[in-house]
Amino acid sequence: MTLTAPPLQEINPDYIKPNPDNPRLIFQEDEMNELLESIREVGVKVPISVYPDGNRYVLLDGERRWRCTRKLNLKNIPAIVQPKPTRLENLLMMFNIHNVRVDWDVMPMALKLGEIRDMLEKDGKPTSPKALAAITGVRLATVRRALELLDLPKQYQKMLLKEAQKPRNEQRIKVDLFIEVYKSLHVIEKYIPVVFEKVSKTEYINAMVDKYVSGVVDNVVGYRELSKIARGEKVGIGVKEAAPVILKLVKQRDFSINQAFEETVQAAYEQRDIVTKVHGITERLTQYKERWELTDEVRQALRLLRDEISRLLED
Repeated sequence: MTLTAPPLQEINPDYIKPNPDNPRLIFQEDEMNELLESIREVGVKVPISVYPDGNRYVLLDGERRWRCTRKLNLKNIPAIVQPKPTRLENLLMMFNIHNVRVDWDVMPMALKLGEIRDMLEKDGKPTSPKALAAITGVRLATVRRALELLDLPKQYQKMLLKEAQKPRNEQRIKVDLFIEVYKSLHVIEKYIPVVFEKVSKTEYINAMVDKYVSGVVDNVVGYRELSKIARGEKVGIGVKEAAPVILKLVKQRDFSINQAFEETVQAAYEQRDIVTKVHGITERLTQYKERWELTDEVRQALRLLRDEISRLLED
């Protein structure tokens, strides 16, 4: 039996089912509890949106409200009934309805975005990140970020999905981890490609993720130091010096990025920084023509600097 009904009606929540194409798969418990108490006190004031599917309805908008009514054993929920969409229309409607409201967990969204891309490709329509951003209403930067996640091994996609189910303040394995790991991989691939003649990219990714999970790396920003190591030639550290240390980083689980940085480019970058600062001080000092223009504090600081310079330049 196909349902035909006026657009707005009261529907028993038991006759409604969640939308399988909703990119928002995770519902945080604290947010749900707050809404639950509100509905317990005043009921559902904003109707949900559904479409008919046989003798049931499928949610388009309002899954949190629907979940709360079921927990509260309410007999009816106000609903706007819309025509049944095609699969692609359904997915796009999910994106355009929900995207304006909350920050989604990126991994679930990426999986649905991949399905949209596949359907558009099958229909011969544009599937570039820009085209996907336009059709879904998702920011271009977020689309690009999501598409990168689709290239992750399944084990890491599952890891992100599992972590997203935790309260946000307890989540440790986040999308940023994989973004930083992949950035470091791309830089090493460009500047020290010999590394990937010795180890596979999969080995590299697994090693870097394991270091974070095990606590050897305590902040995802730490992976950016690998870019400095890879570009070491800018400060006089060549591939021959850098490559063995990066390989050691991949193969030795307890060897940290900080240790790798210290063994390769730290001193070189520090000395480059000294050169930059010395040039800056010299340029500033040329602005003063007479000694009396300097304060006692500046003169004392310059004497200390002179003594250090003399010590380092002594033959």
